[in-house]
Amino acid sequence: MNRLYLLALLLLALLPGAYAQTSNKSVAVLVYAQSPQATQYARIAQTRLEQILGDNGVNVLDRDKAEELKKGWNKLQDPGALITAEEFVANAGKYALGGVYRVYLDAALARGLAGIHSATALSDIRYVSEEAQVRAATSPAMGVKGLPPSDGLTESAAIANAIQRAVDATAQQLGFKVLDLTNPRLFSVKLQAVPQASYTADARPAAVAPTDPALKLAKLASDDWLNEEITCAQPSPDGKMLAVGGHVRKTSLLGGRPQRSYGSIVHVLDLSAGKEVLALVSAPVGERTRHERGGSKVLDCMFVASWRYLAAVTNSKLLLWDTERGTVMNEIVFDQGYDQARLEFGRAGDKDFLTVTAGTQRISYQIVRE
Repeated sequence: MNRLYLLALLLLALLPGAYAQTSNKSVAVLVYAQSPQATQYARIAQTRLEQILGDNGVNVLDRDKAEELKKGWNKLQDPGALITAEEFVANAGKYALGGVYRVYLDAALARGLAGIHSATALSDIRYVSEEAQVRAATSPAMGVKGLPPSDGLTESAAIANAIQRAVDATAQQLGFKVLDLTNPRLFSVKLQAVPQASYTADARPAAVAPTDPALKLAKLASDDWLNEEITCAQPSPDGKMLAVGGHVRKTSLLGGRPQRSYGSIVHVLDLSAGKEVLALVSAPVGERTRHERGGSKVLDCMFVASWRYLAAVTNSKLLLWDTERGTVMNEIVFDQGYDQARLEFGRAGDKDFLTVTAGTQRISYQIVRE
């Protein structure tokens, strides 16, 4: 037996699923729900992991026998439990198992906008072999920039997608190939003007004072030719994020004379992490287009329902962003310019509304799915 072959066998043995893949023994998949939401949808996690194991050539123990094993081996409920080889044989010996995959599953659900449900899930998978060798991996947290929650028109659709994504991510960390990777299911919304809107307005958190030290986290433009002035600062409903509107002024020389152009940015700050996580351009620095009736200054900004959605109103337009995707979902250009404006968000049943109040004018929009 040559050295290359021996090395290949050694590397294969180090893979988390290698033992089960290179023996005739099966593995058991046991799911332990960590919350009421996860309990209701635990079978989705079990089915998904069983499918991935099967696609990778791993024999999976029949579910009825797996459930029997689960009921008789209560110690496995504890993620931190130390399992010895003797315990493994005593509890799983009659099933001729090569290993056990324990899935500790959590899930959460939140109401989004326009009747959309948003779900997150966390999958902690721990594998123990009959020799008591252990491997573990945990899925990354959802509901953050770059890893949005799963949307659904029903609760079950949203949670199912989130759980499948979490299991896929954990299985990949354990070294398995996922043939049909589950992508986040997402919906977009838009603003639809309505002549009248009757709703109950949500209370807004108190605006941040101009002297608040948290404002220093915003990466404001500041040099000889470019500077930025804060025009609004509004925390998210949970107090963990802060939106800071900045009015940018650029000075340049044209024919020896200074010329100024303006723009604006809304900075999204993560107060827990103590840093800026996103900069959303509400108006590029430069000349306004012929469609814009006013300037570029951010007059007001606010998170809508949660920190996932953020709205801002400038002299010329209204914008709505999805902060987790870092994209503008809708942009409304006004037919006139405003010097002052304030935003308001409210709900009536399953309908969501965003209103701009400018002087005696109230312009309302219903937030609807695209």
